[in-house]
Amino acid sequence: MKIGNRIRTLRKSKKMTILELATAIGSDVGNLSRLERDKQGYTEATLTKIADALEVKVVDLFSEELVEPPAKRHTNESNSYRVDVLNISASAGKGVALKDEFIETIKSIEYSSDEARLLFGNRPQENIKLIAVNGDSMSGTFEPRDQIFVDVSINYFDGDGIYIFVLDNDLYVKRLQLQHTRLAVISDNKKYETWYIDQHTEANLNIVSKVLISQSRAYKIHG
Repeated sequence: MKIGNRIRTLRKSKKMTILELATAIGSDVGNLSRLERDKQGYTEATLTKIADALEVKVVDLFSEELVEPPAKRHTNESNSYRVDVLNISASAGKGVALKDEFIETIKSIEYSSDEARLLFGNRPQENIKLIAVNGDSMSGTFEPRDQIFVDVSINYFDGDGIYIFVLDNDLYVKRLQLQHTRLAVISDNKKYETWYIDQHTEANLNIVSKVLISQSRAYKIHG
């Protein structure tokens, strides 16, 4: 089988139109059509782009063997999504007073890829970490020893929400809410007062991560 015909066969097996493949490799339909009809030569760079777009190896463009889709070729690989514990000391930085806000109770949790997608969307697993809270300042939303799952790629204020952050070398997990030109620092446990981060103290604010999900640790012993 000539390489042009091979490319056309692989393209059709992927249910790609010639326009879609041409767009993917940064070419035009005319050039790709001539290549598929073996009326035009090709460069190594062009073949590499085509192979990448078709999700095959360059050598597969010269073979007549059936190329399985990536999902089938990797059925023996791990299909799990692992969430590791947040290294709070490393994340907070040197000199930060960790107090008793967090404790490590679980080293990691593994989910199936489908369950992880439901929980975390398409966020990569390296962005998601877990840690158990120990204080009661957010009681009502999550309780002491509940697990919280955070996105460490969100190390900036990303709209109102619950964040782990450092301010003046103290570590907090609080709700941050933008109120005009200042951030309200809110404890969901109403016995704690709201306080504020203004333009004068904002320079000392270091956001570690944003809380996405909490999981209760209310165990029931049955035996």
